[in-house]
Amino acid sequence: MRMNPARPDVRRNLARSLAVLLPLTAAPVAASPVAASPVVWAAGLTAPAAAAEMRLADMGLAADSAMAAGERSALAPAKTPAKDADGPGGIRDPFEGWNRGVYGFNRGLDRALVRPAAMGYRRALPKEAREGVHNVLANLGAPVVFINDVLQVQPRPAGETAVRFAVNTTVGVLGVFDVASQMGVYRHRADFGQTLGRYGVGSGPFVYLPVFGPSSVRDTVGLVVNAAMDPLNYARFDGDTATKLSLIGLNALDTRVGLDKDLKDLDRSATDPYAATRSVWIQNRRAFIRGEKPEDVQDLPDFTPDAPASPAPAGHPKPG
Repeated sequence: MRMNPARPDVRRNLARSLAVLLPLTAAPVAASPVAASPVVWAAGLTAPAAAAEMRLADMGLAADSAMAAGERSALAPAKTPAKDADGPGGIRDPFEGWNRGVYGFNRGLDRALVRPAAMGYRRALPKEAREGVHNVLANLGAPVVFINDVLQVQPRPAGETAVRFAVNTTVGVLGVFDVASQMGVYRHRADFGQTLGRYGVGSGPFVYLPVFGPSSVRDTVGLVVNAAMDPLNYARFDGDTATKLSLIGLNALDTRVGLDKDLKDLDRSATDPYAATRSVWIQNRRAFIRGEKPEDVQDLPDFTPDAPASPAPAGHPKPG
């Protein structure tokens, strides 16, 4: 018998992953919207280049406390929340039938292709090499973060992003080494979906995209605009197509390796993995756009209609 998805440890693991990974800034490569975001097909979770902020315990990256400082939006909480037209429980999913079909397709693609390739990648490269790849991909996503910082009129985050890009590209050898974090200048995330939300554009209905995974109408528009913002999409050089395709592939493998444990926990424990993914994604995406910390997993709505509420014990410490 499967365990209830409202179990705190399962919800905590899923929330930590989705809060960091879904969807972030545009990828550093690709000329079309579909190629604009390297993807993880497992459960349809997406992670573009700036997904270098993800929690990758198996890669031995920075400690959770240090990573958390760089994984949240750098914005102060919005005084006026974005106008999200969400239904009861914070979920508006009028396309649920379609979305569940796409979710199933993405999971099948992951089982057949993506996860086997990601596990081969993990076995082939030592964690130090994978950490370097991870850092390079994060550095390539910095221009899109910077542009969105500017659009949101956030001078301090914009300055930090510029400093990080300059330091890591030069001293960090094209971003292989995250020297800026060692200097106390940590990563933060920003994307065009967040920019729209900060100006009051509502999220619209929840949508599950083929290959890309969880999104909303607003954030789907954001994916396309992020791709259009990325300077690397316009770069032309010998072997540019092969290089860009390689970066897309590395992004997908890097992200899928980092998600493997949490996805397995979700499969084992969630009565309805689709509903669990949707609920956590919506709550944490809203918090990110408002410049807040991700929701406490104990405060998230139940993942399925028949799952009884499990209130947190009094005095229960909040994660992060």
